[in-house]
Amino acid sequence: MTASFDTLSTTHDLEAAGFDRQKAEAVAAALGKANIPGRDHLATKADLYKVALAIVAINSGVTFGLLKLLLP
Repeated sequence: MTASFDTLSTTHDLEAAGFDRQKAEAVAAALGKANIPGRDHLATKADLYKVALAIVAINSGVTFGLLKLLLP
């Protein structure tokens, strides 16, 4: 999943900062097309949920293994 870039919002922000409409649109379009390092590697909420579930599963396995060793 790639991160989205809101060119309309960026255009409005640039206009508020003093850019005229044509220049603001051009800059926003260029930023939208830019290959920003790491942009394609951002974690989504779903990714974080999967990691959290994996941690819980691993923790449960370790706890169960320790209980088997410690309890007669």
